[in-house]
Amino acid sequence: MLAMDHFAVRMREEAMMRERGEEISYLALATLPSAPFWARTQTKTALKARSMPSELIDAAELLVSELVTNAIQISGPVPGQVPASGLDGVERITITLRLIPGRILIEVFDNNHNPPVLADADSDAESGRGLMLVQALSKEWGHIFHPSGGKTVYCTIAAPETALAPGHG
Repeated sequence: MLAMDHFAVRMREEAMMRERGEEISYLALATLPSAPFWARTQTKTALKARSMPSELIDAAELLVSELVTNAIQISGPVPGQVPASGLDGVERITITLRLIPGRILIEVFDNNHNPPVLADADSDAESGRGLMLVQALSKEWGHIFHPSGGKTVYCTIAAPETALAPGHG
């Protein structure tokens, strides 16, 4: 019965996500130091395929990198410590890009139950500015907790009203 309940919750979540626009990219990653690179690469490829302007692609890459880095910091393994059995025990995160008329929705899911916290970083701090950048570069940002666990941190950026399908640019 529990498996059925989880399946039903997941189906409702997927229906809610589809209402947010057309999914143009989805990527699942392990919470490893290489994840931001792969997330940026996937973002750039997906948005170039839709003939998005280079400034929008650059902004989206930066936003994805910041959100993925935050997800890794809160959900990933202790820095410098990879489990002896490969990826066993390493959390997964997902990145979804959605095309909505006039904007791009960027979503990063992780299994952590803590909300993202916008903090004021000291001028000499080496980290802590990620969400400040997300707030400055996006039209809006926030998070959603899922009944089945975890959360999605999202942000939107302005995009051309008409985006081309892949291969039509």
